[in-house]
Amino acid sequence: MEINEKLVRELKKKFEIEMDKREVEILEHWRKELEIIYKKKYENLSSLQMDMKNLMERMNNRATILSRMAKEGV
Repeated sequence: MEINEKLVRELKKKFEIEMDKREVEILEHWRKELEIIYKKKYENLSSLQMDMKNLMERMNNRATILSRMAKEGV
């Protein structure tokens, strides 16, 4: 069965648009998380560093989960 090249291009374009929308959602989520840290009043540098470390760990955990899911084909 041959697939029409025009259809393939259209599907590819739709996929890219959806991926771009999803990327924007993801970036907005993490920007909001960072904004919370930015707006918080810290008494000392170590408190800021702790919040930043926690955010980085959450980001790393999410990346790890997504990588694992991609490898498993879920």
